[in-house]
Amino acid sequence: MTKEYRVTIFDRHGPAALDKIRIVVYAVMVFGLTFAALALKMGLSSSTFLWSLIASVAAGGAVHLLASAVGHSARALATGGQGSSESQFSYQGSLVMQGRVEEALASFEALIAASATAIEPRILAAELYSRNPATTRRAADLLREAQRIPAITPGRDIYVTNRLVDLLMGPLADSGRALVELRRLIDRYPNSTTARHARDAIARIKSPR
Repeated sequence: MTKEYRVTIFDRHGPAALDKIRIVVYAVMVFGLTFAALALKMGLSSSTFLWSLIASVAAGGAVHLLASAVGHSARALATGGQGSSESQFSYQGSLVMQGRVEEALASFEALIAASATAIEPRILAAELYSRNPATTRRAADLLREAQRIPAITPGRDIYVTNRLVDLLMGPLADSGRALVELRRLIDRYPNSTTARHARDAIARIKSPR
């Protein structure tokens, strides 16, 4: 029996997940510091104020360490243990931030050509290609290549397949192929939440309102 894969916050939100965790960190710290300030204003003892301040910093620090650890583990999972995509692809990311998308894509294509087993460059390049209706076909091809790499993790496989379904149901207008991809998810993860969602999607495609 295939073990159910539990979708993580990183599967749902991608790179933005770490930002969401950091928001919690700052919220905890701000709450603690606010409490400490109120304690001081109310004239509580210096020891009470000090312990409030220590507690806020400690809580924030603990959550920050947890966020960093979880983020590192999730990124390692996503890249097949090859390290952080943030550090690996910071150059391409900086090019995108500067609006130099074509240069970023050329850099990703060079990485893809150099390695038949590089999963993350294919996914990241596909995300960039999918922004342009004229290059969505290339995006879909890269996602299929990533699917076929044996080292792909369940989380990335599910993410890649769902992104491929998005393209097939959207700009590529190929609902038949989208059904094939959804059935593939059901076959690979039959007892998972992903399979249930895939069945629901198949029902919607077959019986549009």
